[in-house]
Amino acid sequence: MNEPQPINHWADGQSFIGGIYLLEDGKRYPVHPFKTHHDLSFGVDIHVDDGWLKVGGSAGPSLFLFRFHSRGENRLHFRVALASNSRRKLGISDNGYLGLYDRTDELDYWKLQPLEWSKGELRCLIRDHQGHQVKIESVSGLTTAHLTIGEGVPHEFMIVRSH
Repeated sequence: MNEPQPINHWADGQSFIGGIYLLEDGKRYPVHPFKTHHDLSFGVDIHVDDGWLKVGGSAGPSLFLFRFHSRGENRLHFRVALASNSRRKLGISDNGYLGLYDRTDELDYWKLQPLEWSKGELRCLIRDHQGHQVKIESVSGLTTAHLTIGEGVPHEFMIVRSH
């Protein structure tokens, strides 16, 4: 008798564009490279792209280009770049923070560890190419938290495919 074949989901072997959300207490928090400050003279929030990936603040999610690289055991490997400027690739600083680097060469791939699939969404863990889990590092008193592979709180993420 034949063994059941694994179901190929929308991101399995495919490149795509999507937003990343951190999941916490049933809520989604968008991931983006924006530092936000409130301009009192105009009464609006100003978003400045400082290149460091973070959650929090009033900015919405950025769209990322996930270029399929390969498969590993229970992992899908992607090279990740900012969709609006694919030269800005996701990498890690010397201190373990996730940021967007303006590079023409390829940086290391990222591992998505699927936990649950649905139409256009993937709940997963995100790991660097060496298997370190992406976490958030929050600083007391700030409204944003940086993404890191260093010290921090592990979280699940939701990748939402853009149509």
